[in-house]
Amino acid sequence: MKMSHLHFMGIGGQGISAVAQMAQVTGQQVSGCDQQASATVHALRQVGIAVQEGHSPEHLADVDTLVISPAIPALDPHNAELLAAHERGIQVMTWQELLGGLLRDKCVLSVSGVHGKGTTTAMLSLALVDARLDPTCEIGAVVPRFGTNYRIGKSQYFVNEADEFNHNFWHYHPRLAIVTSIEFEHPEFFASYDAFLSAFEHFIRGMDMERVWPIAPTLIINQDIPGCLDLLNRLTDWPGQIIAYTVDLPAHSHVTKTATQVSNISYQAYFEAYDVQLEGETSFRVRLHGNDLLGEKRVHLQLPGLYNVQNALAAFAAAYTLGVDGQTIAGALESFTGNRRRFEIRYQGPLHIEGQQLDVMLVDDYAHHPTAIAATLEAARQRYPGRRLLAVYQPHMYSRTLAFFEQFVHAFNEADVAIIADIFPARERDTGVIHARDLVARMALEAHFLPDSGGRVFYGGSVQATEKVLRRELHTGDLVIIMGAGDIYTLTEQLLQARERNEI
Repeated sequence: MKMSHLHFMGIGGQGISAVAQMAQVTGQQVSGCDQQASATVHALRQVGIAVQEGHSPEHLADVDTLVISPAIPALDPHNAELLAAHERGIQVMTWQELLGGLLRDKCVLSVSGVHGKGTTTAMLSLALVDARLDPTCEIGAVVPRFGTNYRIGKSQYFVNEADEFNHNFWHYHPRLAIVTSIEFEHPEFFASYDAFLSAFEHFIRGMDMERVWPIAPTLIINQDIPGCLDLLNRLTDWPGQIIAYTVDLPAHSHVTKTATQVSNISYQAYFEAYDVQLEGETSFRVRLHGNDLLGEKRVHLQLPGLYNVQNALAAFAAAYTLGVDGQTIAGALESFTGNRRRFEIRYQGPLHIEGQQLDVMLVDDYAHHPTAIAATLEAARQRYPGRRLLAVYQPHMYSRTLAFFEQFVHAFNEADVAIIADIFPARERDTGVIHARDLVARMALEAHFLPDSGGRVFYGGSVQATEKVLRRELHTGDLVIIMGAGDIYTLTEQLLQARERNEI
């Protein structure tokens, strides 16, 4: 492949931006474009990558390879820049295909799953860095210790986040794969749950089984998720080693955890988080086949929630399987403050609103699937039990909102106040079938949000209008979680910028 000048279309996405920066660091000429400026675009410009706004055939001058986000043809298959590249004979590939090529000579460690893959990828990456294994890493969010969403290492190990949309993870052939969770997602692409599950099976069966590496072909999987067990039941003839992990919660726990189902798979290893504490702190101990791995030591996470215990345990199991000692892994997990926009505490302290000084906490989170929303709110309630909880959510894509409508209705039951902004279209167009108002109207009929129940739900409208609703509803002591995969994060930015100008 001739790749002297790579032009990345849709470069503002987290995954594609990481690969673009990696290409630049390794000596390629890199440019890009996106529909609009964003925090990611600004960061790319700061490291010297020329990024233009909008799409145009004029961007293709002297370009050897056009690297695209799969969202581009999904949204507009007749995109003028993409069509021009084909007409001029310019090589076109997705960024996942490009990354797959970069992985060919590496011992690849891929993290997949509907929820938690970004956090787990970062945790595993940090554990390997602290163990001086010097991995190259590609993560779908900025890792604070790296300052970016990638890391260039010199060893044989390459850790990456493997996304199932568009069968993107089929371009990777890992030696070790983690599956954090499986449930139906991306209804705009997958026709059914069976098709979704088949994509994961294809991914596992496509793992690197032949080459010589320090570890055998290994699948590490969350035994507490029914979808993961559905996958295992399709892999009874798979020749690699299977390692399970599970969280052992006390019988009196009020935490939501899916009941473990029985599978006919025999595990080569069985990691367990036990003596779990979620109220006011997030901590646990680790055992392997019933034997404590850390003595009396507890692992204390800075991130809240059962789901982050699961993420940490997955990373622990993978690093331990690679030969990293338990104390080093625990230290890396404890020092991890979270990826950008994953329960990221953006501000805590006084805000001046409507002439009042209110002590509030602002948290930014990427959650956009109803399961992730419910888990995030549950985690916040456990970690900060004394605070009133406000959930500000921007639905992501019309197809997802419609397909999971009933789940969204119940996803906010831990919130005292829910504010629902307009749907962020992403790679879709509005056909008028579903609107954020429909979700608000349906939620208002639920017992939790009835007038006498104490819970309240509001329609926010645009991001700017949603900010006004939030300001109106804020009380001192509130914990505000601003959630979504679109541009809802700009609401947090607006609040913080206004604070700096002493406007609120």
